Amino acid sequence: MNPIAALYRLQEIDTTWDKIRRRILQLQKFSGGSPELVRARERVQAVDAELQKTRKEQQDAEMESASLSERIIESDKLLMGGQVRSPKELEALQSNLESMRRHKGGLDDRSVEAMVKADEIARRLAEQSKELNSQESEWQAKEQAIEEELVKRKKEYLYLKTLREQAIATIEGKLLEQYEYLRGRKNGVAVAKLDNDTCTACHMQVPVGVIAHVRQGDGLVSCTACGRILFAE
Repeated sequence: MNPIAALYRLQEIDTTWDKIRRRILQLQKFSGGSPELVRARERVQAVDAELQKTRKEQQDAEMESASLSERIIESDKLLMGGQVRSPKELEALQSNLESMRRHKGGLDDRSVEAMVKADEIARRLAEQSKELNSQESEWQAKEQAIEEELVKRKKEYLYLKTLREQAIATIEGKLLEQYEYLRGRKNGVAVAKLDNDTCTACHMQVPVGVIAHVRQGDGLVSCTACGRILFAE
């Protein structure tokens, strides 16, 4: 195989290898679910966290209200029991009792508001969980096919890697360096095939004199438009 033909063969391998690599990366992104499914899971988690927080606020308000109720009862007994006789102490006790009742009223309001809010969040969570379950079921049907394709593509990737190593072994070092340099600068395509008088990479017409050199095998000949190495069968 002449050197340019060997380069073109390497280009064919690399082009397919790149496609397989991109497909593997794409499939791996789906390993945890589609982007839509991931977002649906995150929404459900966020709503569930909001529900837990609201229920905790309700519980805290109820517990504090219950504790205040006990203190109010004790203070009320003390106020009405006659043990406290000093007008100043009675006034302070009455003021404290009224303050606790106002605070308890605020706590009860907070508890009711939190309960109403929790009910609304729970309804929203139930709806989103139902939708998520539906998406999870749909995803399970696709997941096996994705995993099977991923296994297949990985095998193809390893096979192409072996072919690439074999192809590289047949190419002279400086020519390979030129190929890799062009691949890096030409969007992964260093060698282009001639199709009649056209470069198949940039689709520009190649001058007749250049075509003649390519077909005669006069060493490395580049496309005058895009600078890629030209190959003709």
